[in-house]
Amino acid sequence: MTIDGIRVEREGDIVTVTFDRPERRNAIDYVQWQGIATLFNELADDHSVRGVILTGAGGCFSAGADISDFETTRATPEQGIAYEVAVDAACDAITALGRPVIAAIDGYCYGGACNIAMACDFRFLSPTARMAIPAGNLSIVYGVRGTMRLLALVGLTEAKRIFYSARPFDASHALRTGFADAVEADPVAAARAWLEDVKDVAPLSIQGAKAILNMASMPDTSFNGHAADEAIFRALTSDDYKEGRAAFAEKRRPRFTGD
Repeated sequence: MTIDGIRVEREGDIVTVTFDRPERRNAIDYVQWQGIATLFNELADDHSVRGVILTGAGGCFSAGADISDFETTRATPEQGIAYEVAVDAACDAITALGRPVIAAIDGYCYGGACNIAMACDFRFLSPTARMAIPAGNLSIVYGVRGTMRLLALVGLTEAKRIFYSARPFDASHALRTGFADAVEADPVAAARAWLEDVKDVAPLSIQGAKAILNMASMPDTSFNGHAADEAIFRALTSDDYKEGRAAFAEKRRPRFTGD
């Protein structure tokens, strides 16, 4: 699909999604939030995709939600609630994608962009990356699901520090506190290398593990044991499970298709 200000490119079985409004530091407007949800729901239906990289153009991941958009999209309490629903839908669609998603972050990653980054499986940062959740500078309470994602990553005290101070923190601090998983000179290249290294792992195994771990890590989501059992059963009855056993017996690399 095409979204104004967001580029979607595919190389082999890896998709790169790039926020591309460098003149606005890749700030995300309301229409783009809606488009992100649609995009990742469409990617979920394409089983040939083995991984996704989220990044930003012009040396900046994203300055977050486009505040200049708020007078028309978030001026009333009703609009504010609808806006949060769109943000949650975008981030939940990223989290729900049954393949690995890596945020490759350079420059600013502020506000709502942190929510997007936290919705990814991993965050690879450049040494010059700067993160912040400055909701307190706008008298905004960060959304519940984004707050829970931050808590799961960095713990209670660090999450409070980030929210209470509204101040930026750098890549080394992010790595030390658990917000980041790696600091790399070229985070996009590092993300691609990581995805290339794991793309031969059985897709249904990754999808099932991701779904169970995501449910277990979000306190506002009731653990759906039936869904977990379905993921396990689907893998056990798949052609890939037969292929995995055959490859083991024949001492060769398995060729998984996600079926």
